[in-house]
Amino acid sequence: MATLKKIFIILATAVLPLSCSDIASSLNVVVGNVNHGRGRHQKAILNYLRADELLEESRDVVLYNLANVYYSLGEEDAALQIWDLAETITNDRDILFRIAFNRGVLFYRQGRFHEAHSSFKRALKLNPSDVDTKINLEDSLLRISELVGMENSQFKAGNSIDKPAKEDTSAVWGEGERLLDYVKRKETRAWQETSVESESAEEDW
Repeated sequence: MATLKKIFIILATAVLPLSCSDIASSLNVVVGNVNHGRGRHQKAILNYLRADELLEESRDVVLYNLANVYYSLGEEDAALQIWDLAETITNDRDILFRIAFNRGVLFYRQGRFHEAHSSFKRALKLNPSDVDTKINLEDSLLRISELVGMENSQFKAGNSIDKPAKEDTSAVWGEGERLLDYVKRKETRAWQETSVESESAEEDW
């Protein structure tokens, strides 16, 4: 069964369009992308936070990348909230597609197949030609059908079924901003505590 084949591709980091006014932000994003790719997640987070502080526009790209790092770290709730925040400030179809796809992957891996199906359906509307989204949409629907079949079997056997309440994953702007403030404080403090590491040991870019 083909399942979620594009997870590693879609989580690839996005880059800012280089401009003279945002050169420092763009550089931080590029360095953050490299650090993320090399598994240096804490450094990548700091790079993205610095870029976010300097930017007036294109914050959607920075927030999207930041959420991907948290996804890679297994911090799924934080990733969802930051993707939600990025979604509220962007009109970029590519970013919206990536966010919808990533949400679908996250929900699928959590066993939340109805929400995964909805996310992949939205991603497909944004990018109708994407084959991997079609595969994942169909696979999510198959999993839902399997669950319905299991529930019907249990019902016929006389067992009661308690359906979990649907989790509300929407995040308002204020909550997202508070999350970013918390992340900035936490990561800055963690960075300061580990700053004894010599900068000369860093690889040259």
